[in-house]
Amino acid sequence: MTDNPHTLERYRLPLAHGRQKHARALMAPAGRSVPATPLLLAGALLLGLAGILAWRNRERITEAASPILEDAMARGQALVTDALIKGNDLMDEARASSMAIGARVARLRRDDAGRSAVSNVY
Repeated sequence: MTDNPHTLERYRLPLAHGRQKHARALMAPAGRSVPATPLLLAGALLLGLAGILAWRNRERITEAASPILEDAMARGQALVTDALIKGNDLMDEARASSMAIGARVARLRRDDAGRSAVSNVY
């Protein structure tokens, strides 16, 4: 297969030439959809403005949010501790019930050792 530059032009990266043409080709669908959905463009502009304002005020936001984050971290640690205790309790219960089932199975196998019938484990 020959490398036809006209066929493969749309797959080339805009490294050497045609950057503006490539950018125009990528932005054309968005440009056509803006008149149909102007709220999309307005939302994107508001989101960009909010991002710029948040970046400029990041120190004040950090100071205001740090007590909230510390409180959430303390509550999260308490929840993790409670979950660990409950998980250990559940593991102990499961261990005890499995030991009881194992003892029952062993007893039934000992009772059926002399018989030729199928054991009644179930």
